[in-house]
Amino acid sequence: MTSPLAALQQLAALSEAMRGAAGSGDWETLAEHEAARRALADSLPASLSGSLPAAVQAKARALIEACQRCDADVRPLVDARLNELRVVLRAARAGPQADT
Repeated sequence: MTSPLAALQQLAALSEAMRGAAGSGDWETLAEHEAARRALADSLPASLSGSLPAAVQAKARALIEACQRCDADVRPLVDARLNELRVVLRAARAGPQADT
């Protein structure tokens, strides 16, 4: 079994990878990393902070905050991509415009 701190380090690495994928517009890789990160996060105990020694809690907090910063960087990129896709879908629904 992976230690909670090692799992948090993996979460941070996946978050960084997600930020890189979003920055380069590699949405498929972003989705793959997000799915892996979600599965890893779901495997962590709900009482994670209580199970860590006090000396490790500061490191765990720093890793979680790093994940949150990555999320904050990824969110506007994903929102922009979703807006682009909405425009494409709207245009596709409207169909070709006939000249009259």
